[in-house]
Amino acid sequence: MSRRGRTASAEPETASYRRDAATWTAFAALFAFGILNAALGPALPYLREIQHTSYLAGALHQVAFSLGGMAAGIHASRSHAPRRPMIITGLLAATAAGVVLGYARAFAATMTAAFLLSAFATAALIRIWAVLADLHHRHRAVAMTEGEVAVSLAGILTPALISACAVTALGWQFSFVIAAALVAAAAIALRLTRIPRATPAPDIPDTAHADAVPGPTPLRTLTAIAAVVALEFTTSFWAASYLHDDVGIGQDTAVALVSALYAANLAGRLLASRLARHLSTTAVLRLSLATALVGAPILLAAHGPVLATVGLVVTGVGIGGTFPLAAALHVAASPRTADQALGQILTVAGLGQIAGPLLAGALAQLSGLRVGLLVLLAFALLAAASTRTSRRAGAGS
Repeated sequence: MSRRGRTASAEPETASYRRDAATWTAFAALFAFGILNAALGPALPYLREIQHTSYLAGALHQVAFSLGGMAAGIHASRSHAPRRPMIITGLLAATAAGVVLGYARAFAATMTAAFLLSAFATAALIRIWAVLADLHHRHRAVAMTEGEVAVSLAGILTPALISACAVTALGWQFSFVIAAALVAAAAIALRLTRIPRATPAPDIPDTAHADAVPGPTPLRTLTAIAAVVALEFTTSFWAASYLHDDVGIGQDTAVALVSALYAANLAGRLLASRLARHLSTTAVLRLSLATALVGAPILLAAHGPVLATVGLVVTGVGIGGTFPLAAALHVAASPRTADQALGQILTVAGLGQIAGPLLAGALAQLSGLRVGLLVLLAFALLAAASTRTSRRAGAGS
């Protein structure tokens, strides 16, 4: 059993969850990250139209995006770089890459921009998550799930912002300029706020917590992370294209409807953060996956906007809490610092980001997105199977 797997907190068992200035600043930074992270999927229909690319070629942007995240994760898993400079530099550099993604026309330029946007944004994200994990220890699942609420709020705003800019003379690309201003504000807040340095987990057991001894093994938690990330990114990346191409919704409306997915993610994360105060993290993760398995078939059976929206919302509610919950389980299971454990998480997440959208795109090239998105069910089932395996092994379920 790893040291961190035996250790959930350095706080007294009676400590309650509190949001201090550093927590709120981390949430603001996650909102800035969320704007950058959510832009590629809603921008894809416009990019494909400009570049005249196929589904599979369009999915290569997601591959580049995922490789950038993996590169950042590999670096962080071995790095001892200070947090604050990495967060601020990462967010600002990612913003510059986003502007290139919006205004460049050449396929090679937008591919490179997608890689750099993800690499720098993920480098910042890893340290932001680590700040929350070290600030709240045994309440890390609550803090990280609430942090994903900030990401969801940004995700709701971003597709609506892109579609709103698209119908003006400024064009959809101007959304990246607006994003740059919001990211700059978050960077200033980070510069002015004291945040904790990276420290190893202390050897103080937390027997009161539902995920205390014994905990899930790192291999199982990383498998779950890969699956839930593939589920989340496949849905968000292809949602606008699916609603337009297969359901028959107008392009601008389809892009705007992606906001409903992120709104549902927000609801799911809010619900998961509340449930995580009373149930084990593993139990809440299972409930989330079950909800996604109810919503995905509704979405894939839709032939009109009403049923498609219902399916999108139910699926989004289920997906919402899966990543922060699985990430919190892995931080608890890993013997490394929070920064390094999160580097592992984002490395594996990159595999999910590549596998999901690319596999769906390859199937869509043959039979359409309705068939391609059947992979959503497979990823949800894989994640659920990982939690069942942990339970049979007695791993902190």
